Amino acid sequence: MNAMSNRDNFDRITEDDAFEGAEAFLACMLVDNAVLTDCGLEPEDFAEPIHQIIFKEAVVLWRGGQNVNAVSLKPFIPKQIEKLDVSPAEYLSRLMIMGTNPAIQRGLEGSIQIIKSVSLGRQLAKEAQIAAEIAQEGHTLLTLADEIEHMESRLKELKSRFRETTSIASPGASYLSMFEASARRQGVIGVPIALPEIAKVLSEPVFEAGNLYGLLSSSGEGKSSLTMQLIYHAVEEGHPVLFLSYDQSAAQCVRQMIAQVHEISVRQQREPMRLMSDSERDRCVMFAHWIGQQPFDIIRCQREGVSQLVAYARRFIKKRANGKTPFIVIDHIGKVKPRDPKLSADRISGEVTVELKALADETQSSILILNQRNSFGTRRDNPRPIAADLYGGEGAKADYDAILWLYRPEKYKAERVATAATDSDWKKINKVFVGDIEGIAEIGSAKVRFGDPTIRETLQFEAEYTRYRSMKPKRAQEEMF
Repeated sequence: MNAMSNRDNFDRITEDDAFEGAEAFLACMLVDNAVLTDCGLEPEDFAEPIHQIIFKEAVVLWRGGQNVNAVSLKPFIPKQIEKLDVSPAEYLSRLMIMGTNPAIQRGLEGSIQIIKSVSLGRQLAKEAQIAAEIAQEGHTLLTLADEIEHMESRLKELKSRFRETTSIASPGASYLSMFEASARRQGVIGVPIALPEIAKVLSEPVFEAGNLYGLLSSSGEGKSSLTMQLIYHAVEEGHPVLFLSYDQSAAQCVRQMIAQVHEISVRQQREPMRLMSDSERDRCVMFAHWIGQQPFDIIRCQREGVSQLVAYARRFIKKRANGKTPFIVIDHIGKVKPRDPKLSADRISGEVTVELKALADETQSSILILNQRNSFGTRRDNPRPIAADLYGGEGAKADYDAILWLYRPEKYKAERVATAATDSDWKKINKVFVGDIEGIAEIGSAKVRFGDPTIRETLQFEAEYTRYRSMKPKRAQEEMF
């Protein structure tokens, strides 16, 4: 036992070590219930059924506010114990006596690591067996890919659960690491933002690595156009970008980028021989070749759920990683196939955002989810967006780090003018839509982590090239904070 408790090298751990380690841990647990607070163990981590039962029932009693000892556990333990020639009461009493031994207490951390190591080995062996069975069966490439994704997900969970607590940095150390990294890069780590007005509204100089962002707008306000500008800017700066699109094809995306960057309209590109000059055609071809060489992928989605989107993103990041923050864009959340279509919109949204937030944090990527405004908000007398207009409503914003909204008042004014029938209708229109709003877009935030959520900025929308541009002179983004 002493050899086990003083062990510094866990390279070769036997089943006997695991049995002794389990006994030592349970002995310490019975003497000091606080051991259960952060041990990071589960019942299945113990190889012996009796140890699984003791641990499981101990956790139930402890969470119920009861003292865990040989007496309180006795009613829940089987009358007979395999491999032992003592009664359950005697075995529990033996463990409690063992737990008073200072040497056993000093070896507690080592016992926990032994239990985890052997448990991890068992589960890895199980995964290897599953892989062998899959290899022996007949599978298509698609089903094999799915099986591999499921296996990767399970292995990721194992890695996360068995990560040693000593490797987790303290809050202060985490801050200093981020602070030093930012200083080396002369700023926050993340994806550069195409327009300074967006940075101003979000109170962030970049789309920060590890964060989940939302973009809220209704159909026809230019949400896709703004998205293409954000994506192009990130690609131009060398960041890996993945666009998971339920609406636009890859060709449509590139066509819109060319319109925005080279001022060659979509109409011209549809009839290149009649409406474009030789130099314009050359620019289109050169742009297409250039974009094809960048770390930029577009996947046209149809019926994928969030787990498949996460799988796409993981594969992309592995393939395209280049040291810069990846940018993952999903268009849009309402089209992600729900696990259960009967769930309410807020539950569906929550299941999607919690997975994508975890992905952003784990891969240190920046993720942007487009949100189509619900119809309720567009019917208000003042249709300017608020958090309740999100897919899933106000409660859906919980997992987002920040949410940007886009609002084109001329769109809503035109709709109301077309149906105005009374003086009251016109009074509302003239009160809400004031001044020259043609070609003007407003942006604001429905949520920010740090900063002023009431800031609004304006952009000029150029319909011919489906792009937004700043209405203020250029200036360094850092000056705005």
